[in-house]
Amino acid sequence: MIKYLTEAEKQFSRELWEEAFPEDSRQFNDYYYKKKVSENRILALVENPVFAAEVSAAVPAAEAELVTAPCQIDAMVQLNPYQVQARNCRWQVDYLVGVATRRDKRHRGYMRSLLLQMMEDMREDHMPFCFLMPAAEAIYRPFGFTYIFDQPRRYLRAAAVGRLRREEVAQAQTVSAAAAWMMDWLQSRYQVFTVRDEAYVETLLMELASENGVLEALYDGDRLVGFQAAWGWKREQRLLYAESSYIIETAVAKPAIMARIITPEEFVKAIRLKHEGWRGNAGLTVNLWLEDPLIPRNQGLWLWHLNRETSWLEQAQEPVSGQPSVKLTITELTSWLFGYSVPEKVQDLDEKIETLQGVFLDEVV
Repeated sequence: MIKYLTEAEKQFSRELWEEAFPEDSRQFNDYYYKKKVSENRILALVENPVFAAEVSAAVPAAEAELVTAPCQIDAMVQLNPYQVQARNCRWQVDYLVGVATRRDKRHRGYMRSLLLQMMEDMREDHMPFCFLMPAAEAIYRPFGFTYIFDQPRRYLRAAAVGRLRREEVAQAQTVSAAAAWMMDWLQSRYQVFTVRDEAYVETLLMELASENGVLEALYDGDRLVGFQAAWGWKREQRLLYAESSYIIETAVAKPAIMARIITPEEFVKAIRLKHEGWRGNAGLTVNLWLEDPLIPRNQGLWLWHLNRETSWLEQAQEPVSGQPSVKLTITELTSWLFGYSVPEKVQDLDEKIETLQGVFLDEVV
């Protein structure tokens, strides 16, 4: 059966995690199952689950909830929540990780069942979108996911390496300063990113430490100019955020994050008309035929109303005459509205509509 695991049941998923991701160290797994799993949801296909109530009939009611029988997790998807800023909107969305099926239970459609149930539940919760870092793009394309972010490759300039002073971020005061600096840095460069606050940075420090890494503040004299982190036994760069004059960003970027719009009427609140591309005093209405066979509530005709501040969707039976019309799949809509690619069929609309420009989602877990 498919279910969201209870807090006690979540620990039984670690066996599947370790089978599916043998490259992760024990230290990282300890961190993940202590910190991240305590905050997330795990949707799983459980074989012959034995519920706590069945094994606790003879246990006093006050203690019954503490009793959980072992269960075998045949497939799972873990939903890690993040606060995401998207222009003037702030949403809680799920980052999909730990997508795995037991080796001896693969090719039975288990993951398809989980992903369909997951999307239905997200739609019920009005979640605007979800995202993931794919192990293989082909797994997620059939479910409407598409790339929205290419991971840039950044390096410190040679002239800056010897000049910058590094201080490890550890104390509460520096955690607060790091969160504030990162938010300012992101807001000045991007429109879509995960919100940095003290809790985020504290979790980041735990994550880095699990792989023998640290977060360092970079100072030019007494001025804070960036942050850098490396982790893993091979000392891979985890992040480099710095003022533009201190870094080199190569032209080669690797496709890294895929996403899928789940609730279009929530997502389009972050989309608006271009100030320079729209000369009319009134707004614009677009007849949008949306193809989304996996989420039936998204399928069909929407009247998309836009002004210079926001936009909203209204389901309709008939199009509005005299207004532009377009037919898009949910994949095409996702890629376009995130500013990743512009389908040829919306070239004219793209001159009028301001999609999101600048996505930066460098999360690992």
